[in-house]
Amino acid sequence: MRFQLLCARLALAALLLAVLTAGIAIGTVRLGAFPFESGLTIMAGATALGLIALLLALVWMLRAFNANQGAGKRPGFVALLGSLLFLYTPLHTLYLGLTSPAIHDATTNPEDPPEFVALAKRAPGMNAPVYDGSEQIRFRGETNTANYMLHTYYADLTHPQGRLLTTKAKLFWHEFEAVKHMGWHIADFNEQQGHIEATATSFWFGQKADVVIRVREAGAIGAIADIRSQSQTGTRDFGANIERLKAYLNAQ
Repeated sequence: MRFQLLCARLALAALLLAVLTAGIAIGTVRLGAFPFESGLTIMAGATALGLIALLLALVWMLRAFNANQGAGKRPGFVALLGSLLFLYTPLHTLYLGLTSPAIHDATTNPEDPPEFVALAKRAPGMNAPVYDGSEQIRFRGETNTANYMLHTYYADLTHPQGRLLTTKAKLFWHEFEAVKHMGWHIADFNEQQGHIEATATSFWFGQKADVVIRVREAGAIGAIADIRSQSQTGTRDFGANIERLKAYLNAQ
Protein backbone atom coordinates (compact mmCIF):
# COMPACT_ATOMS: atom_id res chain seq x y z
CA MET A 1 0.00 0.00 0.00
CA ARG A 2 2.85 2.37 0.76
CA PHE A 3 4.48 1.56 -2.58
CA GLN A 4 1.19 2.28 -4.36
CA LEU A 5 0.80 5.64 -2.64
CA LEU A 6 4.45 6.48 -3.34
CA CYS A 7 4.01 5.77 -7.06
CA ALA A 8 0.96 8.05 -7.22
CA ARG A 9 2.71 10.90 -5.47
CA LEU A 10 5.90 10.53 -7.49
CA ALA A 11 3.85 10.44 -10.71
CA LEU A 12 2.11 13.67 -9.78
CA ALA A 13 5.41 15.29 -8.80
CA ALA A 14 6.98 14.28 -12.12
CA LEU A 15 3.99 15.69 -14.00
CA LEU A 16 4.15 19.02 -12.18
CA LEU A 17 7.88 19.24 -12.84
CA ALA A 18 7.28 18.42 -16.51
CA VAL A 19 4.69 21.20 -16.82
CA LEU A 20 7.03 23.64 -15.08
CA THR A 21 9.93 22.70 -17.36
CA ALA A 22 7.74 23.03 -20.46
CA GLY A 23 6.61 26.46 -19.26
CA ILE A 24 10.23 27.52 -18.88
CA ALA A 25 11.03 26.26 -22.39
CA ILE A 26 8.11 28.09 -23.99
CA GLY A 27 8.49 31.25 -21.93
CA THR A 28 12.21 31.72 -22.52
CA VAL A 29 11.85 31.25 -26.27
CA ARG A 30 8.89 33.61 -26.53
CA LEU A 31 10.73 36.25 -24.49
CA GLY A 32 13.81 35.89 -26.67
CA ALA A 33 16.05 34.70 -23.83
CA PHE A 34 16.80 31.38 -25.57
CA PRO A 35 16.82 30.41 -29.25
CA PHE A 36 14.21 27.96 -30.51
CA GLU A 37 16.73 25.09 -30.59
CA SER A 38 17.48 25.57 -26.89
CA GLY A 39 13.78 25.62 -26.16
CA LEU A 40 13.40 22.30 -27.95
CA THR A 41 16.21 20.82 -25.84
CA ILE A 42 14.49 21.93 -22.63
CA MET A 43 11.19 20.64 -24.00
CA ALA A 44 12.79 17.25 -24.59
CA GLY A 45 13.57 17.11 -20.87
CA ALA A 46 10.00 18.06 -20.04
CA THR A 47 8.75 15.30 -22.32
CA ALA A 48 11.00 12.78 -20.59
CA LEU A 49 9.54 13.85 -17.24
CA GLY A 50 6.06 13.46 -18.69
CA LEU A 51 6.88 9.91 -19.77
CA ILE A 52 8.19 9.14 -16.28
CA ALA A 53 4.96 10.50 -14.82
CA LEU A 54 2.92 8.31 -17.16
CA LEU A 55 4.98 5.22 -16.33
CA LEU A 56 4.63 5.78 -12.58
CA ALA A 57 0.90 6.42 -12.96
CA LEU A 58 0.51 3.16 -14.88
CA VAL A 59 2.43 1.30 -12.16
CA TRP A 60 0.11 2.87 -9.58
CA MET A 61 -2.96 1.83 -11.57
CA LEU A 62 -1.80 -1.79 -11.98
CA ARG A 63 -0.93 -1.98 -8.30
CA ALA A 64 -4.32 -0.54 -7.34
CA PHE A 65 -6.18 -3.05 -9.50
CA ASN A 66 -4.17 -6.03 -8.30
CA ALA A 67 -4.44 -5.10 -4.63
CA ASN A 68 -7.99 -3.75 -4.94
CA GLN A 69 -6.87 -0.73 -2.93
CA GLY A 70 -7.67 2.93 -3.57
CA ALA A 71 -4.61 4.42 -1.91
CA GLY A 72 -3.34 7.44 -3.84
CA LYS A 73 -6.33 7.51 -6.17
CA ARG A 74 -6.51 11.31 -6.39
CA PRO A 75 -2.84 12.01 -7.29
CA GLY A 76 -2.74 8.81 -9.32
CA PHE A 77 -5.70 9.68 -11.56
CA VAL A 78 -4.55 13.29 -11.93
CA ALA A 79 -1.06 12.12 -12.94
CA LEU A 80 -2.43 9.51 -15.36
CA LEU A 81 -4.84 11.80 -17.18
CA GLY A 82 -2.57 14.84 -16.93
CA SER A 83 0.45 13.06 -18.38
CA LEU A 84 -1.60 11.76 -21.32
CA LEU A 85 -2.82 15.29 -22.08
CA PHE A 86 0.62 16.78 -21.57
CA LEU A 87 2.41 14.27 -23.81
CA TYR A 88 0.05 14.54 -26.77
CA THR A 89 1.51 17.73 -28.25
CA PRO A 90 5.25 16.96 -27.96
CA LEU A 91 4.85 13.34 -29.07
CA HIS A 92 2.61 14.35 -31.98
CA THR A 93 5.18 16.97 -33.00
CA LEU A 94 7.95 14.38 -32.75
CA TYR A 95 5.91 11.99 -34.90
CA LEU A 96 5.46 14.64 -37.59
CA GLY A 97 9.17 15.41 -37.46
CA LEU A 98 10.12 11.75 -37.93
CA THR A 99 7.61 11.11 -40.70
CA SER A 100 8.05 14.36 -42.65
CA PRO A 101 10.92 15.51 -44.89
CA ALA A 102 12.85 18.47 -43.45
CA ILE A 103 11.08 21.01 -45.68
CA HIS A 104 11.02 24.53 -44.25
CA ASP A 105 9.73 26.20 -47.44
CA ALA A 106 6.58 24.55 -48.83
CA THR A 107 4.47 25.60 -51.79
CA THR A 108 1.59 24.34 -53.88
CA ASN A 109 3.53 25.27 -57.03
CA PRO A 110 7.17 24.10 -56.78
CA GLU A 111 7.87 24.91 -60.46
CA ASP A 112 6.70 28.52 -60.20
CA PRO A 113 6.27 29.46 -56.54
CA PRO A 114 4.97 32.89 -55.54
CA GLU A 115 7.66 35.26 -54.34
CA PHE A 116 7.86 37.48 -51.28
CA VAL A 117 8.00 41.22 -51.80
CA ALA A 118 7.04 43.06 -48.62
CA LEU A 119 8.41 40.23 -46.47
CA ALA A 120 11.54 39.72 -48.56
CA LYS A 121 13.61 41.92 -46.26
CA ARG A 122 15.07 39.58 -43.66
CA ALA A 123 17.29 40.17 -40.67
CA PRO A 124 20.71 38.48 -40.49
CA GLY A 125 20.41 34.82 -39.59
CA MET A 126 16.95 34.43 -41.11
CA ASN A 127 16.21 32.20 -44.08
CA ALA A 128 16.66 33.73 -47.52
CA PRO A 129 13.30 34.63 -49.10
CA VAL A 130 14.19 33.03 -52.46
CA TYR A 131 12.67 29.58 -52.97
CA ASP A 132 15.29 26.86 -53.44
CA GLY A 133 13.63 23.82 -54.95
CA SER A 134 17.01 22.20 -55.58
CA GLU A 135 17.90 22.09 -51.88
CA GLN A 136 19.09 18.59 -50.98
CA ILE A 137 17.05 16.86 -48.30
CA ARG A 138 17.72 13.45 -46.79
CA PHE A 139 14.69 11.41 -45.83
CA ARG A 140 14.16 7.68 -45.36
CA GLY A 141 17.69 6.86 -46.41
CA GLU A 142 17.57 8.85 -49.66
CA THR A 143 18.73 12.33 -50.64
CA ASN A 144 16.60 14.27 -53.10
CA THR A 145 15.62 17.84 -53.90
CA ALA A 146 12.92 19.76 -52.03
CA ASN A 147 10.81 19.79 -55.22
CA TYR A 148 11.07 16.01 -55.47
CA MET A 149 10.01 15.63 -51.84
CA LEU A 150 7.02 17.91 -52.34
CA HIS A 151 5.85 16.10 -55.47
CA THR A 152 6.47 12.64 -54.00
CA TYR A 153 5.04 12.98 -50.50
CA TYR A 154 2.55 15.80 -50.97
CA ALA A 155 1.23 15.29 -54.48
CA ASP A 156 -2.26 16.27 -53.31
CA LEU A 157 -0.95 19.77 -52.53
CA THR A 158 1.43 20.48 -55.40
CA HIS A 159 -0.94 21.77 -58.03
CA PRO A 160 -2.61 25.14 -58.66
CA GLN A 161 -5.69 25.72 -56.55
CA GLY A 162 -8.08 26.67 -59.36
CA ARG A 163 -11.73 27.67 -59.55
CA LEU A 164 -13.91 27.73 -62.62
CA LEU A 165 -16.60 30.32 -63.28
CA THR A 166 -14.93 32.92 -61.14
CA THR A 167 -12.79 35.98 -61.69
CA LYS A 168 -9.37 36.90 -60.44
CA ALA A 169 -10.88 39.63 -58.25
CA LYS A 170 -13.43 37.30 -56.66
CA LEU A 171 -10.81 34.63 -55.95
CA PHE A 172 -8.43 37.25 -54.57
CA TRP A 173 -10.91 38.47 -51.98
CA HIS A 174 -11.88 34.88 -51.18
CA GLU A 175 -8.22 34.15 -50.43
CA PHE A 176 -7.93 37.39 -48.47
CA GLU A 177 -10.84 36.41 -46.20
CA ALA A 178 -9.36 32.93 -45.80
CA VAL A 179 -6.09 34.45 -44.58
CA LYS A 180 -8.01 36.53 -42.04
CA HIS A 181 -9.91 33.42 -40.94
CA MET A 182 -6.60 31.65 -40.27
CA GLY A 183 -5.62 34.44 -37.89
CA TRP A 184 -2.46 35.35 -39.78
CA HIS A 185 -1.11 38.89 -39.66
CA ILE A 186 -1.52 40.44 -43.11
CA ALA A 187 1.63 42.36 -44.03
CA ASP A 188 0.69 43.48 -47.54
CA PHE A 189 -1.89 42.90 -50.27
CA ASN A 190 -2.57 44.16 -53.76
CA GLU A 191 -5.75 43.21 -55.61
CA GLN A 192 -4.47 44.33 -59.00
CA GLN A 193 -1.35 42.23 -58.72
CA GLY A 194 -3.21 39.39 -57.01
CA HIS A 195 -0.67 39.33 -54.20
CA ILE A 196 -1.13 38.69 -50.45
CA GLU A 197 1.61 38.36 -47.82
CA ALA A 198 1.09 37.43 -44.19
CA THR A 199 2.91 36.07 -41.15
CA ALA A 200 1.73 33.06 -39.14
CA THR A 201 2.81 32.51 -35.53
CA SER A 202 2.89 29.08 -33.91
CA PHE A 203 0.76 28.60 -30.79
CA TRP A 204 3.35 27.32 -28.33
CA PHE A 205 6.80 28.68 -29.11
CA GLY A 206 5.67 31.64 -31.19
CA GLN A 207 7.76 30.58 -34.19
CA LYS A 208 7.00 32.69 -37.24
CA ALA A 209 6.50 31.67 -40.84
CA ASP A 210 5.83 33.95 -43.80
CA VAL A 211 3.03 33.13 -46.23
CA VAL A 212 2.56 34.48 -49.74
CA ILE A 213 -0.44 33.90 -52.01
CA ARG A 214 -0.58 34.72 -55.71
CA VAL A 215 -3.87 34.86 -57.60
CA ARG A 216 -3.91 34.74 -61.40
CA GLU A 217 -6.42 34.37 -64.19
CA ALA A 218 -6.79 30.88 -65.65
CA GLY A 219 -8.28 31.10 -69.11
CA ALA A 220 -11.42 33.07 -69.78
CA ILE A 221 -13.63 31.57 -67.07
CA GLY A 222 -11.46 30.87 -64.10
CA ALA A 223 -8.65 31.81 -61.73
CA ILE A 224 -5.96 29.99 -59.76
CA ALA A 225 -4.13 30.63 -56.51
CA ASP A 226 -0.63 29.50 -55.53
CA ILE A 227 0.35 29.42 -51.85
CA ARG A 228 3.72 29.26 -50.17
CA SER A 229 4.71 29.02 -46.49
CA GLN A 230 8.32 29.49 -45.34
CA SER A 231 9.82 29.38 -41.85
CA GLN A 232 11.62 32.61 -41.01
CA THR A 233 14.40 30.70 -39.23
CA GLY A 234 15.68 27.15 -39.11
CA THR A 235 15.64 24.34 -41.63
CA ARG A 236 13.57 21.88 -39.61
CA ASP A 237 9.92 22.74 -39.06
CA PHE A 238 8.52 19.33 -37.98
CA GLY A 239 6.05 19.44 -40.86
CA ALA A 240 4.56 22.78 -39.73
CA ASN A 241 4.58 24.49 -43.14
CA ILE A 242 2.95 21.53 -44.87
CA GLU A 243 0.33 21.33 -42.12
CA ARG A 244 -0.23 25.08 -42.50
CA LEU A 245 -0.91 24.71 -46.23
CA LYS A 246 -3.27 21.80 -45.58
CA ALA A 247 -5.17 23.72 -42.89
CA TYR A 248 -5.45 26.75 -45.15
CA LEU A 249 -6.78 24.77 -48.10
CA ASN A 250 -9.18 22.77 -45.92
CA ALA A 251 -10.55 25.96 -44.39
CA GLN A 252 -11.77 27.25 -47.75
